[in-house]
Amino acid sequence: MATSIVLEVHGLTAPPRVRSEVSFTLRAGERLCIYGRNGAGKTALLRALLGLHPHRGQVVWQTSHSSTGYAAQRPRLLPRASVLQQLLWCAQLQGVFLSPHGSRVYELLELFGLSARRQQKVGRLSPGEQVKLELCCAVAVAARLLVVDGLLETLDERTRERFWEEVDARCARRELALLYATVSAREAELADRVLLLHEGRLVALDTPERLRRCVELEVLSLRSAHVTPPLQPVRVFRPAEREDAAKQGELLSEEILLQRAPTMEEVLQALLQRGHDG
Repeated sequence: MATSIVLEVHGLTAPPRVRSEVSFTLRAGERLCIYGRNGAGKTALLRALLGLHPHRGQVVWQTSHSSTGYAAQRPRLLPRASVLQQLLWCAQLQGVFLSPHGSRVYELLELFGLSARRQQKVGRLSPGEQVKLELCCAVAVAARLLVVDGLLETLDERTRERFWEEVDARCARRELALLYATVSAREAELADRVLLLHEGRLVALDTPERLRRCVELEVLSLRSAHVTPPLQPVRVFRPAEREDAAKQGELLSEEILLQRAPTMEEVLQALLQRGHDG
């Protein structure tokens, strides 16, 4: 049975920030990343999809907006509310019931490292903690779709790992689809598909593996060599091909080729250069 569609986008533009037409289909369980440099139009594209920015083209929702969690680039929080009150209010706003003493609230606050801050006023949180709370509120209400605008690259390593563990588990069960924008090539690598955006123009949309084929691989050659004592020469054995030599401990002359996978930024640069040369 085919995986259910969450969102369909046909010929979307959001002038003046997104000028070329963008089309894609997002399915349950999929992680789609919008990658580009600052000013590429990522936020405008996400806001257009959510109906928060004027746009042209067609956006077809196969799920309700109430089942979508949205973490904005600039956290939309109430400074006088406590962390717990903010979380409960966001959930209630989208029709999600969370008990203040329930296990789900505990799990969410623990996930983002906010358990010890549950009674803290939002206005007294650090900027990093406010980002975590914005994400926490979005995850709490994201029943089918989670939209994140440029926050993942600001997380500390522990929170980042926890976030991806939560999202990956839900995507694996086809419960959730993730649509996120980032300037981090590292974060883009974790997507199933990457939409490359540059100065309001769609450059490419494909899997990370296929996009990397656009870049000439950098190859590093390592050769075994004899060196003077006290260092010992490196021994490289191939059991299946040279069993006799391996048994005797014979030093083999071997070349090892290492290939470094290009980053999404290198892919973007290569495609832009190709378009410029063409």
